[in-house]
Amino acid sequence: MLKLSPRLQIVYDMVPCCGVVADVGCDHGYLTISLLENGVADSAIAMDINAGPLKKAEENIRAAGLSSKVSLRISNGLQKLEENEADVICICGMGGTLIGKIIVAEERVAKSASTLIIEPQSDYFSLRKALMEMGFVITDEDLTCEENKIYPIIKLYYEPDESKRVLLNEAQLEYGPVIIKKVPELLIKLLDKNQQEYSSILRSLESKDGDKSDAILSRMEQLRHELDLIAQVRNTI
Repeated sequence: MLKLSPRLQIVYDMVPCCGVVADVGCDHGYLTISLLENGVADSAIAMDINAGPLKKAEENIRAAGLSSKVSLRISNGLQKLEENEADVICICGMGGTLIGKIIVAEERVAKSASTLIIEPQSDYFSLRKALMEMGFVITDEDLTCEENKIYPIIKLYYEPDESKRVLLNEAQLEYGPVIIKKVPELLIKLLDKNQQEYSSILRSLESKDGDKSDAILSRMEQLRHELDLIAQVRNTI
């Protein structure tokens, strides 16, 4: 029985029991194997853009005796997945901009799944905003920490009824509406880290002598806004 990393364990725990799970960017295939071994999913589609990782996943899946339950596909994002083919889609270990592009490129496929679980490692605000505007609703979130970097894992689904969609404010888009409600220890650590970093940069820019360029003034305004978002979150928790 595989022991997943803390990051993949969170993803695993968010996957509901389902018929077919699609593991996009499957890498070594450990998530796919664990979901099948424990009966969370009946079958899986393991996909990666590169042949090397997919070959390694194939070897691991074969060693686990699960080859008959897995379809392996070289795929750029969701391109090789059909609409309504997967109940759950997991897109993990990528930057937020890339995850957003993957979902937008095959929007109908993404919306046809009952659950999406994504693990963006950057650009959280813009990704949550884009998904909200596309009609996705966040149902669960958590934070993970790897190599001293804190980032979210997000569970969501497409809501066709506009009246049931949830509009998020900027603080929620940045730090996550469910994460703010849960107040995990990693959120406090993240807020402290960001506040210290943004405040330090802002003080450095403010202390510069002479007239400041438009770029510096714009950066200072951005930093103040980021600090205001932190304050909003702190006032909520």
